[in-house]
Amino acid sequence: MMVAQRYELQEPIGRGGMGEIWQGVDLHLNRKVAVKRVRRDRLTEEAIRRFRREARIMALLRHPGVPAVHDFGQDDYGFFLVMEFVDGWPVTHVLDAHERLPLSWAALIGAQLCAVLSAAHARSLVHRDLKPGNLMLCRDATLVVLDFGVATVQGSPDFSVITGTMGAPGTEVYMAPEQFREGTTSALTDLYSVGCILYEMLTGRRVVQPTGFVTETGGRLGRPSAALGTAVPKALDELVAALLEENPGRRPQRADEVFRHLLPFVRDLPPLPGVVDRATTPIHLYAGALSRISW
Repeated sequence: MMVAQRYELQEPIGRGGMGEIWQGVDLHLNRKVAVKRVRRDRLTEEAIRRFRREARIMALLRHPGVPAVHDFGQDDYGFFLVMEFVDGWPVTHVLDAHERLPLSWAALIGAQLCAVLSAAHARSLVHRDLKPGNLMLCRDATLVVLDFGVATVQGSPDFSVITGTMGAPGTEVYMAPEQFREGTTSALTDLYSVGCILYEMLTGRRVVQPTGFVTETGGRLGRPSAALGTAVPKALDELVAALLEENPGRRPQRADEVFRHLLPFVRDLPPLPGVVDRATTPIHLYAGALSRISW
């Protein structure tokens, strides 16, 4: 299948609520690309608006931890978004294979996620749907953040708040309390999600299970009372606890602050069989570069 007489679709690599993603080839430049399309049965005005928003927001945020946008448009089939092809595995796949991650790997993934969020939040951009399935771990151990379909740019009239019939933005089990209860989001709700992801990587369990989510969040909000475990240093345990505070004002207030706290734990990375098959060093692209910045 051809898109816009330029992009040859080869095989599907993902399917979401309103779209499908294909691996393809840009025939003009002879390079791999990822092509996201709005599904035929979801071509509503709201879906198209969300799709257009995603393209504009991803184009707004230039960062090596975010796929570059190459093209956006409409052809006879519908709307399409052409992005940089990311060769890696969703962190959900990594967790399925390993249950829980070595501390150094959890810290590396968390630090790189915070490096992306630091750049995003500086542009008033809030992702609003951070979860392991939206994080891609690449063969060189770098992290790429995906799916900005429900992201928002706070205070910008060009990116109005999404409402409508497609439901509240976000994934319930990774939502901050204020996001779930009132629908309010900020950089601090993204950081709560970072806490959920770190907790899951370190323990192999979610902070809140899908079953009985409403009942659980109506009572105990934030991290469980049990510690992460004796193998987790106290400083890291306290950081995750702070990220999962019910009161946003008691959480770390900046992504780069969380990055600085995580970086000392990124050392002596062992291989991750089936993902990164050799021992590697903690100096990776933007994470290594950011570690040299004095904030």
